[in-house]
Amino acid sequence: MKIEFQRDSFGKALQSVGTVVEKKTTMPILGNILLEAKGDRLQISATDLEIGIQATCPVRVLTEGRVCVPARSLIDIVRELPDEKGTLRKGDNEWLVVESGKAQFRVVGMVADEFPKMQPKDKFKFSKLRVETLKHGIEKTGFAICTDEMRYNLNGAFIETRKGDKGGTQFRMVTTDGHRLALVDTTLSDDETFSLAKGVILPRKGVAELRRLLGESTSKLIGAAVADGNAAFQIEDVVIAMRLVVGEFPDYTAVIPKGNKKKLMLDRNLFSQSLHRVSLLSEGKSKCIRLGIKKDGVHLSANSPELGEAEEEVQGEFMGDDMEIGFNARYILDALSVVDGNKVMIELDHAQSPGVIRIPNDANFLSVIMPMRI
Repeated sequence: MKIEFQRDSFGKALQSVGTVVEKKTTMPILGNILLEAKGDRLQISATDLEIGIQATCPVRVLTEGRVCVPARSLIDIVRELPDEKGTLRKGDNEWLVVESGKAQFRVVGMVADEFPKMQPKDKFKFSKLRVETLKHGIEKTGFAICTDEMRYNLNGAFIETRKGDKGGTQFRMVTTDGHRLALVDTTLSDDETFSLAKGVILPRKGVAELRRLLGESTSKLIGAAVADGNAAFQIEDVVIAMRLVVGEFPDYTAVIPKGNKKKLMLDRNLFSQSLHRVSLLSEGKSKCIRLGIKKDGVHLSANSPELGEAEEEVQGEFMGDDMEIGFNARYILDALSVVDGNKVMIELDHAQSPGVIRIPNDANFLSVIMPMRI
């Protein structure tokens, strides 16, 4: 195997796959990437056995072949090459030789056949999905993905397609950790053909990698597919495939309160800033904040025997009888961070019922937060 490459395009492709490489693993091969030169392209593959990423970049292939090399070493080498162009060839005993200008690097590689086999992209039947549809869903719901490994069926984002209330097809993404829930709907446009017969759960790490790749993309449309317990997304010259989370996602619709008639309207920025200040003296991990709600706004208070007390008033409008309720401040702040616009609405019923955070005049987003004892 021998190729000539452009440093920048090769480096970009390496960076696309590098984040999935396992840094600490009992399987040394997972710390490597597979390079395959064929035709006029170089395909670069990385996997942790749960997620696989393949990127391609244009090169001049002098000799076709395959080689497996430590990911971190090659990424660092290519980044520091002195010239814009370089050559890469497979030497004796699986060594990889990289040359650029007067610099030469010889890296110990591994047998390419030992690299785990990945799902070939031609096994997936890709349909079209807008970058903004998937990116919007992840940005609005990612904060509520469960990180407790024991609750494996919550360790990801649930996606489904459904008929919208006003016609058309909606792409829905839902996340929950058992204490809070986030949901967002996006109406698919005419050029989006993605659909699911049944909802599936994308794994947490896969969602994080997707968010990174989507943020780097300049395309409007991507390919999306679900088949045989896997999901795959084609984003420009990069394909990411992931094993779906096995298990049933809970009935999230049962968690969303239907009878919350009390509505609190607040300035999002003022509420967020006040909540952050008062939470500085809230206790431990619970970050419990007491909300004393009345017609002209809300009184925030927190106290801790070890830290002290804090309180602050926030002006607003409340439709309902005065009430007090407790919430984890961090959960509210996370939800407020993805709310668009200047206003936020919180729907309530009583001190033991969940609160629902909504964007005024937008029925496509909501976040449910369970209350705390005060």
